[in-house]
Amino acid sequence: MKKIISIARLTFKEAGRDKFFSGVVFFFMFYLLFCVLLGKLSPGHTEQIMRSAGLTGVELSAVILIIFSVTLSFFRDKDTRIIEVYLSCFERRAYLGGKILGYFALSGLYLFFSGLGLGLILFVYKAFTAAVLAALYPLFLKLGIIVCVAALFSSLSSTPTTALLCSMFFCAAAELMPAALKIVRTQAVTWQRNIVETAAVFLPKMEQFDLKPLAAYGEFPSAAYFLWSSAYALTFIVLLWVINIYIFGKKEY
Repeated sequence: MKKIISIARLTFKEAGRDKFFSGVVFFFMFYLLFCVLLGKLSPGHTEQIMRSAGLTGVELSAVILIIFSVTLSFFRDKDTRIIEVYLSCFERRAYLGGKILGYFALSGLYLFFSGLGLGLILFVYKAFTAAVLAALYPLFLKLGIIVCVAALFSSLSSTPTTALLCSMFFCAAAELMPAALKIVRTQAVTWQRNIVETAAVFLPKMEQFDLKPLAAYGEFPSAAYFLWSSAYALTFIVLLWVINIYIFGKKEY
């Protein structure tokens, strides 16, 4: 466990000092100004628009940060051959576990600061509600799944471009799957419906982690929701972790 924590600490420090992390933070700062503009252009719905747009910005920037950071870090270790040094001192599962745990911590750090910035903007414009902060917890669970997905495709792929595209397409497919299911279930073509429904079984239900519609109106989900979403995310993370360890263990470095 100490080895995993050591690698997680190194990964966290490296990712936090990376210019890409700083770039995403600055992007989100400018996005907050855009949220204020959207609110001003929506009289009568200013508070709801600012909350919803703000949470959308947090989610979008966090997903981009995690996918790119995980993928580029993995291939940077590979290209600089530092991964060989790690694997000569640590077991493969310890290295992979530390990497994933480090990016869990990075996700939490980014959500903390982005949530703080969003909360301050909403407070200044009298649109703050604790429901906005509550919506960050399921987003953290969602990012945990995305960390494992990005790590999985980084292990599978031979180039960072392929890994990035696979991770983004996977996340996009998971986000769009509810809409796709509604469309195919209204059609008479059985084989198309079967294909989409089969694909849905293997994709995480990302819509379960979206509290923006509730947070926009200052509403909270039930306590059971937080327990269920935590259990669902943990199950999916463990499954991806096990698959990742198996694939990573078969690779030659």
